Amino acid sequence: MSGDGSSCHRYAESMTLGDSAWMSAAARRRAGTIAWVLLVLASMALIAYGIFRAGWSVWLPVPSEMERSRVGNLYVYGGCALSLAAAVWSHTRGNPVWVSVCVGLPGILLAWATMNDPYHLTRHLAAVVTFPLALGGVADVIWVRGYRKRR
Repeated sequence: MSGDGSSCHRYAESMTLGDSAWMSAAARRRAGTIAWVLLVLASMALIAYGIFRAGWSVWLPVPSEMERSRVGNLYVYGGCALSLAAAVWSHTRGNPVWVSVCVGLPGILLAWATMNDPYHLTRHLAAVVTFPLALGGVADVIWVRGYRKRR
């Protein structure tokens, strides 16, 4: 072994992220599937926390509750952004179109419901309708173990 450290440098150069010796294609696919599933679940958790935090009112709430609702709506918007990002990522991964649509539905419908009336129960109804659809898309991707080729 030479004292200049050139053998260590050559080894570090040969092990890159794209190198098949570092991680196989199946392992990369599995890691991508796990990260995508976690992104979808994180978006749903953020939306659910935001809805819980915002609460709901039949009439216009008092100013202190309006501030609490505004903060909760920010969580909902953040979860909606994650949901839309997961839908785009799902499409680029080659998942079926219905999976991408179902994963993106919470982002679209809940953002619309929150913008339409931030104090109404429409958000709850949108969550009740779209969360099972998103979970169905996640279940399909898990069921095929993340391996699907583009047709």
